[in-house]
Amino acid sequence: CGSAHNPEGATCSAVGGPDSVKECPSFFHDLWQEQKQWLEQKLSESTATWQVMVTHFPCGEDGENQMWYRKLHTHYGLDLMVTGHRHDQELWLPTEWRNHMGGLTCVVAGGGGGITSEATPDSDHQRDWFGEAEYGFYDIAIGPVSMHVQSINYDGKVMKQTYVYPKPKMTR
Repeated sequence: CGSAHNPEGATCSAVGGPDSVKECPSFFHDLWQEQKQWLEQKLSESTATWQVMVTHFPCGEDGENQMWYRKLHTHYGLDLMVTGHRHDQELWLPTEWRNHMGGLTCVVAGGGGGITSEATPDSDHQRDWFGEAEYGFYDIAIGPVSMHVQSINYDGKVMKQTYVYPKPKMTR
């Protein structure tokens, strides 16, 4: 959504989107607020053992300095967040300096590699790395009492791993 990539008079109204490029920011802001309310309601109603959220917005980027993600974990029992946006692998442990999400474990699963990668996969040149790897994948084994999360590099090496345990909801 923007004038750099759309012709004059562009509209998305035929498919329920904004009427003009000018309306894009408010359209997506309102949609984000609506989706946040929907998610909180669904999490509060859930009786599932595990609460996992998948979103494009990466770890730490909730528009509220991680406070909304923290609320999802502490109040609604969100156990694991799987995200994207950045093209690398990042396993955010609850104890890391950058994680202010109240104990929530978070994954950025954008390490598919190729020309869209954030940096070289060469482990001797990590200057531009956000996480523990560039090319690779995650293996998440979900059991009745724990989840085992592994960040695996392109060569099969486990770069980082953790266990996640169910977080009870405050609202139950």
